[in-house]
Amino acid sequence: MIKLMDLINERMYGKQLNDKWYPAHSREALSWSLTHDYVPIYPKTMETIIGKVPIDAFHVTDPNHIKTLKDIIGKKKSISTFNAANKSSQLAKGRGVQTGSGGVIFHVSGLLLAQKGMDFDTVPDLKGRRWVKGYHIFGDDTLRGALKRAKLPDYSEWKDIEYEISDAIEDDPKYDDLPYTKRIEAVKKALGPITAKHLKKYIDTTNKLLKSNKKKVVANLTKSSNETNSWWNEILIYNVKVKDVFVLKRVWEDYYFQNDSQSSTIDEPEESYKKTLLSYVDEKDITVGTPAQFRKWYTARKGEITV
Repeated sequence: MIKLMDLINERMYGKQLNDKWYPAHSREALSWSLTHDYVPIYPKTMETIIGKVPIDAFHVTDPNHIKTLKDIIGKKKSISTFNAANKSSQLAKGRGVQTGSGGVIFHVSGLLLAQKGMDFDTVPDLKGRRWVKGYHIFGDDTLRGALKRAKLPDYSEWKDIEYEISDAIEDDPKYDDLPYTKRIEAVKKALGPITAKHLKKYIDTTNKLLKSNKKKVVANLTKSSNETNSWWNEILIYNVKVKDVFVLKRVWEDYYFQNDSQSSTIDEPEESYKKTLLSYVDEKDITVGTPAQFRKWYTARKGEITV
């Protein structure tokens, strides 16, 4: 018989939570919270600290993510943008960071969520929150101290919680001789309310911490930096609106960018990237050109290329 605690040991490898135990929306947030390194920031909280600060910036992506941006325009979900990139970086050449080839550059406006003069490795979750390392926000161990005082569990302590639940189910006669998949479902059901309670406490604790450390938050997350580095700055914005777009010629002229494609799994053709883009950007606001022409377009809109 496969024991639940054996499965737990397997899935704790790399400190990742397995799909079988948690819904996707809570698994992501739980993973970040258990590191004790990250703070979730959200527009509602940040507006009480810094207000509504309008800002223009640039977002580089590839054709596959054109629809993704369409789906968050005007909403509270944030995107990562920039307005200063080193001349040797991929962003200064119109290539993406997370998306590799890039080639589609959006000039956008929005409201400031946070910014630093460097890429500070923020991560989004499915609820629209951005998780930011506490050090970038407070500049010290403020976060870890607060979490310790609140008695919030880390990965090791959370594993103990899981062991306690799995042991209780192992010892319950009603689960005798059931396949382990059924016992997994029982553990998942038991972990649900515990996870929800933990995340609420974590978010409440960090929101309170952000508000009580307003000066640090403003100093560390809202001011643009005059320092240059070998990469780019990162600006998180929400309530995004597209001003205009530059598409590299190699991308624009690609067959799959221009034409609908027929999938073997669907009856209707899949809409082309161009058609999706034109569904929310007027064609007169799209410029097509080379990387050199992109840099001129970018700097004409007050984007900075640093040395």
